[in-house]
Amino acid sequence: MTALELVLALVAVCAGAIIQGLIGFGFSLVAVPVISLIEPAALPAGILMLALPMTVWMSLRERGHIDMRGFLQISFGRLFGTALGVWIVTSVPESGLSIVIGGAILVAVGLTIATPQFEAGNRTRMIAGVFSGLMGTAAAVGGPAVALAYQRQPGSVLRSTLAVSFVLGSILSLVALAIAGEAKTDDAFIALSLLPGLAVGLWLVDRLRARLDAGWLRPAVLVFATIAAVGAIGKGLL
Repeated sequence: MTALELVLALVAVCAGAIIQGLIGFGFSLVAVPVISLIEPAALPAGILMLALPMTVWMSLRERGHIDMRGFLQISFGRLFGTALGVWIVTSVPESGLSIVIGGAILVAVGLTIATPQFEAGNRTRMIAGVFSGLMGTAAAVGGPAVALAYQRQPGSVLRSTLAVSFVLGSILSLVALAIAGEAKTDDAFIALSLLPGLAVGLWLVDRLRARLDAGWLRPAVLVFATIAAVGAIGKGLL
């Protein structure tokens, strides 16, 4: 990455960390499209490595609100989704991965916008886990599927349960990608280079919570993600 590209990536990571800290998901919707345009080779493993410390921090921060039963159901489903995601990553050429990532982001945006009102049961949580594992492993965008299942839960339950699910899910995805030869040392170096942006974003979460209105923040994230996803798809088609 050039100096300018690194700055842009750091800003995207910082913004993504703030958004995820406030509404429970959104890091990947902001960071992944930008990284896919700047350094597509860093996806998905590099972003999964980068997101891991953030999800650990969020899990510990609100650990008393974790829905353990739901977490186990999501994790069970994620096992199957992870296998499908690895198959996609190993089967699609690098030039086509931008299209896969852009498409996954558009699906995630669609899931978030649709938000049909329903009470998630055991089967729904397991299905959400499958989609989270699939999209998280293939494109590092696993949050919206689980967020949809927890849309009617209090914010603290949504954030903490999503976070602990992402911790285990990211580890599963990284192990599977490493076995498949898709998680390399270069990915770790890229994640480390972007770690300052993540740290600043998490530091700012509590300081900005009272000033940022989640009512307009979520639509803004979705608009940005849609534009960036279309850009990623266009890059893959060129």
